[in-house]
Amino acid sequence: MSHHGHPLALLRDIEQRSLRNTRGLPQRAESRALWHGIGFRIGDITLVAPLTQVNEILHYPKLTLVPGTLSWVKGLANIRGTLLPVMDLRGYLGQSAVSLDAHSRIMVIQQENLSAGLLVDEVLGLKHFDPQEAVTRVKKLNEAVRPYIQGAFLQAGQTWYVFNMATLAEDPQFLQVAV
Repeated sequence: MSHHGHPLALLRDIEQRSLRNTRGLPQRAESRALWHGIGFRIGDITLVAPLTQVNEILHYPKLTLVPGTLSWVKGLANIRGTLLPVMDLRGYLGQSAVSLDAHSRIMVIQQENLSAGLLVDEVLGLKHFDPQEAVTRVKKLNEAVRPYIQGAFLQAGQTWYVFNMATLAEDPQFLQVAV
């Protein structure tokens, strides 16, 4: 000890060394509530549905065809003892039907009096968006898709359109499946 053992000098030395090596208290960081959703794709459009509006994601199940229905009604699936109507979302929105492949999935929605499985090209997983990533100006979308879009996010150069499943489930056109 260079301070010859004097207690006050020793304490000052310890204090000086502590101050040089201290990092201070952690800064109080602001945290924003993130918006959460399930990302999916129909055709070349990337969409995201509010997390609260998607109950389950399934691989394409074995279906029983239902005669006398529109082409976008794929059939009925028996999911753990519950009959679930399966609709081709892309076909319903006026595009060509989904071509089934390893990426195709069924997004199960339950709204008020409707349970349905929506066939999509691909589910892109859980997505988290900062409210600051919300955008108001977006490219023109297919007229059939537009009524279900309630906003968009821009993240890493990719636009994610917020698709409202509740609006879809309440649409009389979606509920009318008979030919």
